[in-house]
Amino acid sequence: MLLEEKIELIRDAIRDHQQVTGLCNQYPREFCPHALGTKNGKWNTLVWQFGGLSEKGLPPEGAWRCMELIDLDQIAQRPGVWHRGFVFGRGEQTCIDRMDTVVDGDHSAEVRETFGGRIRQRGLQPQRRRRL
Repeated sequence: MLLEEKIELIRDAIRDHQQVTGLCNQYPREFCPHALGTKNGKWNTLVWQFGGLSEKGLPPEGAWRCMELIDLDQIAQRPGVWHRGFVFGRGEQTCIDRMDTVVDGDHSAEVRETFGGRIRQRGLQPQRRRRL
């Protein structure tokens, strides 16, 4: 697949909220792309990987991955549940410095913050214990 075809496939997947499957560095991957652009002139996609394998291993809940498009092979879109992923605090990324396409706000990462050693969603108040 040509680089231009990969760019179009990832753009369409972001716009249409479609999952993508394929190989990255010979590892099978299942992911939802959240952003597409370049860093130092190389095309990258920032994805939430929820299935497949990875050099670093994959936590059960999934993980953010920065993938260079040149390393992606046999990629295809498929319908399925959109995985938003999550971030803590500001959730800054270093994968892309010139954005081309970014997922809309309704499908972007869920923001979480830690509270007393526990993770909670922003905007939700911690439960208080009631005295009996």
